[in-house]
Amino acid sequence: MVNIDEEPRDTRIERHASWAELFFDLVAVAGVAALAHVLGPEPDAAALGLYALLFLALWLSWTTFMLYGNVAAGRTRVLRLMVGMFGLGTMAASVPGVAHTVLGHGGGTLALNVFAIAYIATRVYGSKSWQRGAVLLDFPVVQYSAGLLPWLASLWVDGHWKLVLWAAGVGLDLLLILVLSGSRILQRVQSYLTAPERTRRRPRSGGRPDDPGPVIHGVSVDPAHLSERLGLFVIIVLGESVVQVVAAAGETRYDIGLLATAIASFVLLAGMFGLSVVFGYAGLPHLRAGRIPARAALGLHCLVTGVVATIAVPLSLVVGHGSDPLPERGRWLLCGAVAAYFTLGVVTGVASHSSDLQRTISRVTTGIAAPLLLGLFATAVSGRTLVVYLALIVLAHLWFERRMTDQSPRRKWKTP
Repeated sequence: MVNIDEEPRDTRIERHASWAELFFDLVAVAGVAALAHVLGPEPDAAALGLYALLFLALWLSWTTFMLYGNVAAGRTRVLRLMVGMFGLGTMAASVPGVAHTVLGHGGGTLALNVFAIAYIATRVYGSKSWQRGAVLLDFPVVQYSAGLLPWLASLWVDGHWKLVLWAAGVGLDLLLILVLSGSRILQRVQSYLTAPERTRRRPRSGGRPDDPGPVIHGVSVDPAHLSERLGLFVIIVLGESVVQVVAAAGETRYDIGLLATAIASFVLLAGMFGLSVVFGYAGLPHLRAGRIPARAALGLHCLVTGVVATIAVPLSLVVGHGSDPLPERGRWLLCGAVAAYFTLGVVTGVASHSSDLQRTISRVTTGIAAPLLLGLFATAVSGRTLVVYLALIVLAHLWFERRMTDQSPRRKWKTP
């Protein structure tokens, strides 16, 4: 398994995301904006579950084409990326209709079927991007379509059974991410191909007995390029959150309170940018290069971006009604998202051995416990004040990371 920092010196300097890949990543903006329709001002358990399901589907589709571009490098076909972008755009465009239908507002199943068909077609087309005989060692799930079978079956059922099958398909993909090893797949296939003739099936009629058969080889990701693409995705998600906050501010009467809310919201989002990109690695807070495999980094990246994308909804609500306390669900969504972000940062720091016991306890106390206590007891606090408190927590973590950098002059901090 390749670690995400094992970067040849030449690739550290020369390999960057191409213009086509940057253009392809813009579809993430549409996806994050569409997912805001799922959560709404007062999200319940059903809305959060639907959000998680749709986000995972969009992320898996994006990852399939992102990894294709990473491995193909200069051989990447722009047309293939554009087709994948269209498929992801179709999925994003159908998200509001899916939310409208599923969350009890009525409507037919057309939007759900459009989303499912676009997801199936996008994943299948993306899985065919690899060269024949190539096995992606770091994240082989993008080459296999077993998780699409429940999605295909969902086209012939009605009601919430569609969502049950979607969840089964995504769950199967997540299980394969955990248990499917590209190296093991490669070893088993190569062992089969090199087995004695008596243990293999006879050659097909018309085939030559001396035919060497297919050539199977493993391919690995470019770690520097992967780090850059993951960091860019986090930036895109944070940027879309800024757009939603600005849009909410444009519909509100200008006053000092709006200015204070906007500044606090910006500090909160910018602070997450600093922790994930400036002081983190591959878009993950507290990650240090060379500490975890690429598969683990991708899994954590999915969780971090999914959490960050939820913050835009309560922040927009605060901008519109800053002097009023947030509704209970909105308050918990905001505080819970911040706590979840720092929880993942603690997990990343422990997994990458970049956090000792004292730092871990400090991060748990200030980054996890404090936001949860605010969610529990700040029932009468205005939304504006709540955002200020959370922004101060993020700033404290930024100050601590900056202090660590100043005390370790020999340490090189990478930005994707």
